[in-house]
Amino acid sequence: MYEFYYDYLKPKYSDRCKLLFTDTDSYCCHIETPDLYKDMSQNLELFDTSNFATIHRLYTTKNHRVLGKFKSETGSLEFVGLRAKKCIPYSSRTTPKNQIRAKGIENLISKRRCVMNNFLLS
Repeated sequence: MYEFYYDYLKPKYSDRCKLLFTDTDSYCCHIETPDLYKDMSQNLELFDTSNFATIHRLYTTKNHRVLGKFKSETGSLEFVGLRAKKCIPYSSRTTPKNQIRAKGIENLISKRRCVMNNFLLS
């Protein structure tokens, strides 16, 4: 993970890549680029895109569950990240998808109180 961040992301994006938060085996970055998927396609061998929508241009099962390959926890969706283990994936291009992930919070509470629109900027 360290090598990917410092040897790939930082040289490629410089100060346009900011580390937002980390977890045991993952991290979340804010990357400013016109087309992240185009950037990924140039080095697709580094990524596991098997959880992208099957109609997505980068979808492939080639690196499915291959150790050392980086995978988007939300697939090809955007998400609202509150902190590690607490995020709400959604798609601004289609109907909002409410798959709330809030580890340590009971499902009933997270479904009632963690509403995606409460966290988005208008």
